[in-house]
Amino acid sequence: MSIFQLKQSLADPVDLHGVIKIQLGQPKHVLISTYLTRLDQALIAWGMVTAIIFLIAQSYLLDWPTQAVVWSALSCVAIAVSGKLTWFWVTTRNQRWIFYGWSMLVIAGLGLTNGGIFGGWGFILRHLCALWLGISALGYLMTGIGIKAPALIAIGLVHACTIPSLTLLPQHQFLLTGAVMSVSLWLLAAFHWEHT
Repeated sequence: MSIFQLKQSLADPVDLHGVIKIQLGQPKHVLISTYLTRLDQALIAWGMVTAIIFLIAQSYLLDWPTQAVVWSALSCVAIAVSGKLTWFWVTTRNQRWIFYGWSMLVIAGLGLTNGGIFGGWGFILRHLCALWLGISALGYLMTGIGIKAPALIAIGLVHACTIPSLTLLPQHQFLLTGAVMSVSLWLLAAFHWEHT
């Protein structure tokens, strides 16, 4: 059995809460028919946030101090939005630790990133992409093991295995990191994956 599957009909009332149904095509010829749970919506939002952050970092459109302030604010907004979207899910399933754990990881990452930028911590600055891939890997592995989700464990391993490959593309580290992080989030939103 594959760790990612096409979405099936929703039966769990927890997943029905706040669902968005999507149908593309004409009523008689529907091309795509799917849905986005509130968890899916939070994953898509975080995918967009990480794509924006790492694409702009790759293109050097903003100086580092400006990026640090803007990305910290955007990340805090994303934490609040994802909390609002997922609170019912994590509360009903008695899994609030997931939200708190990921929030603490992001806040710790922001603290280290901002320390690197404003404090001139060269080691952190040289390894920002590895830092964020490592934080994400830790979060996925923690969550995957905690809720017995093979897809999350696999994505955590992909993040961890991407870290050594950053040296192969030194000029495109932010692009690679953003792609791995964003695509992973969007895959989780688009497909069904088993969990407890």
